[in-house]
Amino acid sequence: MQPQRKLRGRRQRLAIRMDPELKRKLLPFHLRALGVVERSLGSPLAYEAQVLRPDVEHTMTDLETFINLVKCAFGTGCLAMPRAFYNAGWAVGLIATVLIGFIVVYAMHVLLNDIQRLCRRHRMAVLSYRETMELALLDGPKWLHSMSQPLGYLVDILMCAYHFGVDCVYIVFIAKNLKFLGDLYLHSLDLRLYMALLTLPLMLTFLVRNLKYLLPFTVISNILIVGSFGIILCYLLQDLPSLKQLQATQHWTQFPLFFGTVLFAIESLGVMLALQRSMRHPENFLGCCGVLNRAMIFVILFYAVFGFFGYWHYGTETANSILHNLPANEILPQCVMGMFALAMFFSYALQGYVTVDIIWRGYMQPRLEENVVSGRAVEYLVRCALVIASVLVAIGYPDFGLLLSFVGSFCLAQLGLIFPGIVNMCVLYSKGYGCGRILLWRSLFFLVLGFCGGITGTVISLRELNEGYPKMR
Repeated sequence: MQPQRKLRGRRQRLAIRMDPELKRKLLPFHLRALGVVERSLGSPLAYEAQVLRPDVEHTMTDLETFINLVKCAFGTGCLAMPRAFYNAGWAVGLIATVLIGFIVVYAMHVLLNDIQRLCRRHRMAVLSYRETMELALLDGPKWLHSMSQPLGYLVDILMCAYHFGVDCVYIVFIAKNLKFLGDLYLHSLDLRLYMALLTLPLMLTFLVRNLKYLLPFTVISNILIVGSFGIILCYLLQDLPSLKQLQATQHWTQFPLFFGTVLFAIESLGVMLALQRSMRHPENFLGCCGVLNRAMIFVILFYAVFGFFGYWHYGTETANSILHNLPANEILPQCVMGMFALAMFFSYALQGYVTVDIIWRGYMQPRLEENVVSGRAVEYLVRCALVIASVLVAIGYPDFGLLLSFVGSFCLAQLGLIFPGIVNMCVLYSKGYGCGRILLWRSLFFLVLGFCGGITGTVISLRELNEGYPKMR
């Protein structure tokens, strides 16, 4: 095992240091012959992907990546889309959902292209988000060089905080659904007891170390979510009232609530970055017909349709979660609650993968001795500790969703908009920003929109905390 690992590391270092012209000649003929097509439909690393990553184990196919992307985008945030349309109006909601989704996906494309540009510039095979931020700032203006390491650490902190928080919300969501069904058919138990009972089952799924082996859980989760949304849509499409009774637009002061909900529902940056690094052909992730675009077009259009019909059916009575509008005494809505609880259970490990990837591979593993057995044991301990910590946080704050709406919106505004804008400005600093500095204006647009999103998330969360905290007492 040790000689193979050393040989693999040596081959990767040789690939990094290899002359670019030699790397191009070593690629298969069909990749060189179709280079133009690969560059236009794939990513800028289409030529170099196989050489730069010669020994990636446990990689995923394009279909497997597509399934995981759809799964990570479909979460509890989707259930709040009808309420988001209530805050924006049905006409503004339809247009703004597509527009915000386009901006978020476009910012992701800009960030990933910058990561690839930095890989080629610094002759590195793979860069994490933190390393991307640090290298970009070092390539930017001199007055930003001293900020490279602090902002790099901030990236990791925000990524860990967001995905750990999502796992905590999943626990609360699962426990509340189980409690509702348990009180209905079994004995009434305390909500916190349901959370504690989830520890061992969640730990078993969280011990899966490779994204590829999470695919069966993801497939099961996707089937459950598709079935659940299908049942919900059946209810939404029945006995629709006149569309004239609904507001096409709402007062502008309610739009921040819509913006924060859509941003939280669509954005899942950490999982997307991890999925691209785990692909067998990462050059297929970007581009006009790439995996990312195909998955996100499907997700955004579904969000728009689901939010529109949810608001159309329930109007001013639309709840924060559409599950609360369904008739609780009927069998099908009860099945939906159980299916969603099981789907979120299988999604727990995928969201937590990002936190483990940062903490373990980014900070702990490089500091341990190269002992495979002891290193793997420590990794399993870290995974178990994260599961226990998320359960304890959920037990200590069972309405953690209110706090997460603050942390999540603030994190995502920075990770998904502000930081990509900063990275892009610094990466292009030495090359220029194009005619009329159009690329600089694009980055500034991301910054402004991100700051607005951060303020929006703060306002939304503080308002909800102010209204909900007295009820918690």
